[in-house]
Amino acid sequence: MACNLLYHFQKIVEGIEMNIRQISINLSKNMNRFIALNILMLMATWAIFLYFSKYEQKELLAGILLTGLGVIICNFTIAKTVKRKMENVIKHSLDQIETQLYFDELTLVYNRKTGMNRLNEEISRARRSGKPISVAILDIDNFKNINDTYGHLVGDRVLRHVAVQIKNSLRSCDIVARYGGEEFLIILPETDEINAIMALDRVKMNVSKKPIRVGREYIFITVSIGLKEISDNEHPLSSIDKADKALYQAKKNGKNKIEVFLNYAHNKN
Repeated sequence: MACNLLYHFQKIVEGIEMNIRQISINLSKNMNRFIALNILMLMATWAIFLYFSKYEQKELLAGILLTGLGVIICNFTIAKTVKRKMENVIKHSLDQIETQLYFDELTLVYNRKTGMNRLNEEISRARRSGKPISVAILDIDNFKNINDTYGHLVGDRVLRHVAVQIKNSLRSCDIVARYGGEEFLIILPETDEINAIMALDRVKMNVSKKPIRVGREYIFITVSIGLKEISDNEHPLSSIDKADKALYQAKKNGKNKIEVFLNYAHNKN
């Protein structure tokens, strides 16, 4: 775990350094252009001054004023262009840093740390509002076999495909995070157990109906899901542990199923 965190931290630092270098290069290029244009403007001013030197003082003054006005307008235009370009570069750099900090690089859903932070936030919000909240752990069935049979690149495609299907099947307020390996954490705010089952069943069906193509072959994917409606004063880790137990039961019962922790607990007793 420590090595993992160190690796991600190093990647973030490398990304920040790369973005700073890019900003410096762009700034240097634009400043060089700015200086070159100012030199050209000065040369033009001297040329106009020499040209108008044979005329009367009023004409000379008018020529210098017009040239100075042209220099000011050009500098203002260049400064606005440089500012706009630098704002775009900085915004792009900050977006990249945010992605590295909060999102899983492969699936583009939240990473585990961000997912846990969001779970804590949503539980606090649910307790303040008195509304229900449910949490689920989703696991891709037979993922190891897919990796072993088709290779890790295809496995990566499967992970991305499942992440997209989960996001497309849920509401914009629902939260998806890659929990680890082929597991995803799903947080369903303002959702009780019954409505959570309906939402997760939609996820399960959409994943199973949309295979991915590898060469001339189609790989059909199924998922198993463990669900827990979070009760009052329940610790987030405890709710995840219970959802994980329900997931284990879904795997045990034949996969491609949704199991609820309370049902599992009652059946066990």
